[in-house]
This record gives sequence, C-alpha cells and structure tokens, in this order.
Amino acid sequence: MTKQTFLTLALSMLGVAAMAQPRSASEPTLLIKSSQGLMAPVWSPSGDKIAVTSDNYDGIWVADADGSNLRQVTCCSGAGYKMQWSADGTKLLGRTNVVSDNRVFHEVKVWNAADGAETTLVGKTRELTGTPLWNDAERVMISGERDASSVNTRSLKRTSATAADVYTMMVNDPAGVADKVASLKEFSGAIIINPALSHDGKQVAFQVPGKGIFTCNSDGSGVAYLCKGSHPAWLPDNSLIYTVVTDNGESFTGSDIYAVDVATGKAVLLTANTDMIPLTPAVTRDGKRVAFENAKDACIYEITLKY
Repeated sequence: MTKQTFLTLALSMLGVAAMAQPRSASEPTLLIKSSQGLMAPVWSPSGDKIAVTSDNYDGIWVADADGSNLRQVTCCSGAGYKMQWSADGTKLLGRTNVVSDNRVFHEVKVWNAADGAETTLVGKTRELTGTPLWNDAERVMISGERDASSVNTRSLKRTSATAADVYTMMVNDPAGVADKVASLKEFSGAIIINPALSHDGKQVAFQVPGKGIFTCNSDGSGVAYLCKGSHPAWLPDNSLIYTVVTDNGESFTGSDIYAVDVATGKAVLLTANTDMIPLTPAVTRDGKRVAFENAKDACIYEITLKY
C-alpha cells in the first residue's frame, strides 16, 4: 500500500472529529545513529534515557534523552528482546540466548544501566514460556513450563507466585494465555504478542498475528477488536499509537505510525510525507515524544506530538 493510499484511507476514516487526536508536531528527526544497526527503542520511566538493541536483539545500549552519550550495557545475545526498565530507571531486565550443543537456552538477567554490572536471576534453562516482567522495584515475575515464580533481584530468593493480571500472563506466557483465560478463548492456538498496559492500569492492548490489535480490561474482560496494525503503545489519554506495515514476503516495503482513539476507533496518520519505514514505536510517559527505528537505515528517529 502506498503512502498516498494510507493517507487517503486515514482521512476518509477521520472527519472533523480527528482534530482532537494527537498529530505529529514535527517531521521525524534523527535521534541516535551508530555504526551498529539499532532497533526497538524503550524510554526509561522518567524519559531521561532511552535503551536500544541491535539486529536479532543482540546487546543493549543506553543513550541520554537527546540521543547523546550512547554506551553499551551488555553484548549478550537476545538481551534486547522485550527488555524492560526498572521503575526507578537504574536497571534493565532481559532474557538472553545461550547456545549449547546446538540448542538454544535462555537466561534471565538484570543489568545496571550506568555501568553494565549484571546479575543472573535464572541460569541456563529451556523452560521459560515467555519474557520476564518487573513486579516492583526489586522483584521479577518469571513463568516456566511447570510453575511461575517471583525472584528478588537483591537476595536472589525465588518464591512461588501466580500472575495477578492478564497483562502479566500475556508477557510471561504468550502462547498459553488464551487457553488459561476464558475471555481469550477465541484466540486459542494463537500467540498473543506485544501486550501494552495503559497508564492507569485498567486496560491492555495486544496484538494477534494476522488478526490485528485488540483491547481488554486488566482482568481480561471486555475483549474488543480495535484495528489492523502492530506494536500498540499507550498515550496518557488512553489513546494508542501503532504501526501499519506492508511487506513483500521478504522485507518491509512501507510503514506508518497512527494514533487511534480506543473509544471511537478513529485514527490519525502521524508520519505523512516521509519515505521512512518506522517500526516499534515507543512513547515517553508524558506522551510528547515517540521514538522509533527506521528499517531503511537502522537508525533511531523521533517525532513530537501535539494534542
């Protein structure tokens, strides 16, 4: 689909009411460039730092909010896949890949964002069903094939635990959550990916490959289809941004970032008139800045939003 087609479609959906939605206040500007291809940005909770990873999610780098002072935190394979900041913005949590005897194992680690000092929470295993998730500033929720547990990042004490909400279950067990939550039974057999928790903790947006983006309440009730797209991310007013990507079966041929009102389904195109291929958008908690990777040059760019 061409950008003009995207724009025409978006405008036909919007009407006058769309002016209340966020729109791009600036053309995309370069935020981080490196000799290493970069992808999948994640803002720290306060927005003063941003973490990125490289091809195949290998390694983690951290830069200041303006893109300066880029430094490598870890070179671990797979560390950047669904990496997460701690609530205080001092640590990063990730699941790494370890190849042994031609088999891939995983480890769960926490890194100090300032100096890269690492702590291994779970050693080499093949039992993880998803990615780890911060419970609070010190504890991490981990789900395995046999049980779920909470690990204290200071004492390394591991205790049995049960996921308290659907969002945690989606992160910890993307392939199994639809069979465990009655309201998600329509997705049985599918993998639920890219879950995102709203700022007020009351709603979850998630993606089902081939079906699009859906929302539900934090207890799993009220499942509703929202739109075609991928990688939803919440804005402070409980609207969402997401990407619509086109490909030729081998590589991405186009992409745009939209904002959508969850209540009405009305969408606004945020990246008109650019030849970039924006992927994996990340929003600062104040909803003012959106960082994304550009598949064309493997650099990180940003747009600023105006409401």
